[in-house]
Amino acid sequence: MVQKYVRKKPIISGTVSPLHKKKIDQLVAEGEFASVSDFINQAVADLLKKYENSTVPYFSNERFTEDEIALLKSIIREKAADMDFEKTEGNE
Repeated sequence: MVQKYVRKKPIISGTVSPLHKKKIDQLVAEGEFASVSDFINQAVADLLKKYENSTVPYFSNERFTEDEIALLKSIIREKAADMDFEKTEGNE
């Protein structure tokens, strides 16, 4: 009898910008990571480690480097550029 494979890791889903996806795919293609899943696992582990080792409140500017803050700002600008801020019926 063939034993059924049981996944040991839970599956989560999320979205990233096309630019981030392209960079992740490039790192995987270059062999820096075995897969996109491997990259995500490492990124989550690094962020959790940073969070757990810090006594600074999580969303404080002291927690992030200048480069990380610049990246977050660029992501916000990118998302804002995609938003339609025109007045629509019922939204005046």
